[in-house]
This record gives sequence, structure tokens and C-alpha cells, in this order.
Amino acid sequence: MKIAFVGKGGSGKSTLSSLFIRFLQEKGDKNILAIDADLNMNLAGLLGVVVSEDTVLAQPQVAENIRKHLMGSNPRIQDHAKFLPTTPPGRGSNLVLRANDFTLGQYAAKVSKDPVVNLLTVGSYDRDSIGQTCYHSHLFVAENILAHTVTGDDFTVVCDMVAGTDAFAYSMHLQFDAIVLIAEPTPESTEVCKLYLDLADESGVAPLVHIVGNKVEDDEDVAFIRERVGKQPVALVPAMPKLKKARQRGEIVESSLLDDQLRHVFSTVEQQAVNPAITPAERLQMLYKLHHKLNAKKWVQQGYGDVADQIDPNFVMAAEKVGLPA
Repeated sequence: MKIAFVGKGGSGKSTLSSLFIRFLQEKGDKNILAIDADLNMNLAGLLGVVVSEDTVLAQPQVAENIRKHLMGSNPRIQDHAKFLPTTPPGRGSNLVLRANDFTLGQYAAKVSKDPVVNLLTVGSYDRDSIGQTCYHSHLFVAENILAHTVTGDDFTVVCDMVAGTDAFAYSMHLQFDAIVLIAEPTPESTEVCKLYLDLADESGVAPLVHIVGNKVEDDEDVAFIRERVGKQPVALVPAMPKLKKARQRGEIVESSLLDDQLRHVFSTVEQQAVNPAITPAERLQMLYKLHHKLNAKKWVQQGYGDVADQIDPNFVMAAEKVGLPA
């Protein structure tokens, strides 16, 4: 399963992502790939690892090496530089089937060896590119990785997403089995959630979005979220003073911070992802449609040429028969 945690900046995306990873470890999941796609890069600190600047996905050489790997022998993509954020896998592509994928593993921070928990970090702006780049371009390679990843019973992807509605810039919103939209009981947070839901509805992924109330203190908070967002949260996370104090002391997020209520929240989230309202095969068709739309853009035609034929109509995105013709 692929699960994303999204919401307004400061809503608790990174904290809940790290706690969910600890929940998966505790219950015995053996293969977990974490991706920090947030500009602020908090997930490494929460999980207690250090990310080297020369391994972040935003580094041009790292992105080039990963795309070369993903390209494999796919005849429809003959140049790694032709990857768009919507470039789909096809027959001959190298797919990511485990957290310790050999190529990706070179750029991953090792959170745990048993079970395997690896962390990929997109990265932030570098000093030389201030005022000259868009953060969304750094997300392209993360989108390529996610599009070429096939999860299963023993392999889970957890993504701490870019804040707010930035996931709709290109294809990030199409890459997951479940999108956990975190709502705090504040006007600012619920307004972001409402906008996210509107865009999710417009793009066809609304059934994959699940509201989780965070920092909830009472029934009034729940009612506020429900009324402002327009949906009942599937789960509620209370304010966690114990966690706040632990972080103030510089401690990392450990499974000892999980309690029965959090385990119930994360079990609910997991169930939503295990039985997605939109299947991976259906999401792949949505990616094809978006790829055609992007291919029609003038900047794509000028910079990449016509890339419509990157779509392999006979490719099958299923763990038991990946890459086989339909």
C-alpha cells in the first residue's frame, strides 16, 4: 500500500507519518519505504537519522541515476532526460518492489535494518538556485519513483507530503492508495482541507481522501472540523503533550509513544489503504490521461518533444504479473 499524509503546514503531517511508520514496525511489517516530500524535511529528525545533502532526490546527479534505473530497457523511454512527472512505467521498466531496492538504497537513510525502513528525502532549495527554480521540479523524481513502485502485503510506502494543495501541481495526487488529510480544529487548517477536497473531487481522487482530525480536545473540536470541512473524520488524534515534551528534549519518535487510541487511528488508516476505493490499475489509467494533457503543453513540446508514446497500453500494474501484456 502507498499512503500519503497531507495537510496545512504545521498540521502534524510529519509527526503522524513518523508515528505511522513506528506503528507498521510494531505490527511486524518488514519493508517500509518512507519518502519525505515536504520542503521543510522534518521526517529524518523525527525518525532519528541524518540525511546527507548529496543523497537528496533534488540533486541532479541523484535524479539522473534514479531515472536511468527506472527507465531500464523500456523502449518507449530512450533517454532519462525525457522523464516528465507523469511518465508512466511500461514493459522493460525497472520497478521498485521493495524498500531496499538496490539503486534507491544508495540514496536512502537507513532508519532500521530489521524490519527494513528506508527514508528517501526530496530536499529543499539549494543556495545556488534561490530565485531560479520551483520546488515542484524537485518533486518530479519522487513522482517517477512512486509511479514505478508496486507495493504488496510485505511492502508499504509512507509519504510525508508537500504542504497544502501543492500535490495537485502534477501527478502526486494520483500516486497513492490512501491520502490522509489532516485537519486541525482551526479555521486555517479546515480551509486548506476544504480546498484539498474540492481539488480531489475535480481530479477524481476524492474517494481516496480520508480526514483525520488532529490535536482534538473535545466534541466541539470534532463538530468544528465536520462543519467546516464538510466530512466526518474517519479517526481522531488527541493533543499529545507527551510527544511535545519528548521533542522538546530532542528525543526522536519511538513506538513507545503509541497508545491504544493511536493504534486504532492507524489501523483505520491502514484499512482504507488496503482496500482502496480506486485500484492501482484505475489510477494508472488516470495517470495516462494526465500525461496526455501535460504532453499538449507548449513547454513540454518545446523541451521534451511529443512524449505521448511513452504510454504502453499493454503494461499491467499488478504485483503478481508486473509488466506482462494484458
